[in-house]
Amino acid sequence: MRGKLLLAVTTLAVLAGSGNAQTLQRRATYTLRESPDRGKCTIEVVVDIAVEIDIRGENATMRNFGGQAPQWRRFECTGPMPANPRDFRFAGVDGRGRQQLIGDPRNGGAAVVRIEDKDGGSEGYTFDLFWNNGGGDRRDDRDNGRPLERDRGVGRRFSVEQAVRVCQDAVAQQANDRFRTRNVNFGRTTLDDNPGRNDWVIGTFDVRRGFDRQETYRFSCSVDFDSGRVRSAQIDEPVGGGGAGRAIDSCRRAVEERIRRDGYDRIEFESINVDNRPGRNDWIVGVVRADSRNVRREPFNFSCSVNLRDGDIRSVDVSRR
Repeated sequence: MRGKLLLAVTTLAVLAGSGNAQTLQRRATYTLRESPDRGKCTIEVVVDIAVEIDIRGENATMRNFGGQAPQWRRFECTGPMPANPRDFRFAGVDGRGRQQLIGDPRNGGAAVVRIEDKDGGSEGYTFDLFWNNGGGDRRDDRDNGRPLERDRGVGRRFSVEQAVRVCQDAVAQQANDRFRTRNVNFGRTTLDDNPGRNDWVIGTFDVRRGFDRQETYRFSCSVDFDSGRVRSAQIDEPVGGGGAGRAIDSCRRAVEERIRRDGYDRIEFESINVDNRPGRNDWIVGVVRADSRNVRREPFNFSCSVNLRDGDIRSVDVSRR
């Protein structure tokens, strides 16, 4: 009996060890190639504790290092990633934990990205890989030696076109979660022209809900042009939403300003609504998450007293949950 128990324990240990070493493979799907010399891959996965993802050509392998089994969501490329590309760059787009490039294909090996998620439960992560394998003198985002008009940030590692792309990816994910549909079509997207907002991307998108219902929403993202990281992404109320829409927009801006003033960034609103309790119809309430230097995805409750006629803020309260 004792021998059978020992055999059972040993078998479970072997199974647990093999579970921690689980690997999942994926082949890329292809999007429109913009240039024969340049390319990009976007990878989206779900991680519980830690994984490493190896990318070679059009194939990727994800190794699990604990927790629940990881999941592939997306592996889209403009073409196979070349071996030993001339120029290569990694950019983390979304996820609450740490993403790090630990293997560089310019050294003749695979591109290897390690993701660590120390918070409880699984989390979605998105990152981009960019390469340039062109010959001759390299001129990033230039034509005949003149910077393209779309690139305002001299010396920045990310072009406006790339910032728009990562912003749209982040907004599309929020829209998918909020509206439970992937039928999201982006309209005009550009940089914000207002003073002090040159690292903000703004635009509109249409979302179809049901057979004959389509709504247009405004959105905005704050993008770090040096790292390609989306600091915050938010979806506003539908275009033409009226007084409540103005009040919600005013509250969102006031809450974001308060949280940034306290040293937080990467602000994401989980919910924001008019308070439905009696006598509170001029209050906006909700939940927001933000990152600090020491804490990831910290949740806050907030409330704003707002004049619904003109959207003026009377008071703002933000507190940790």
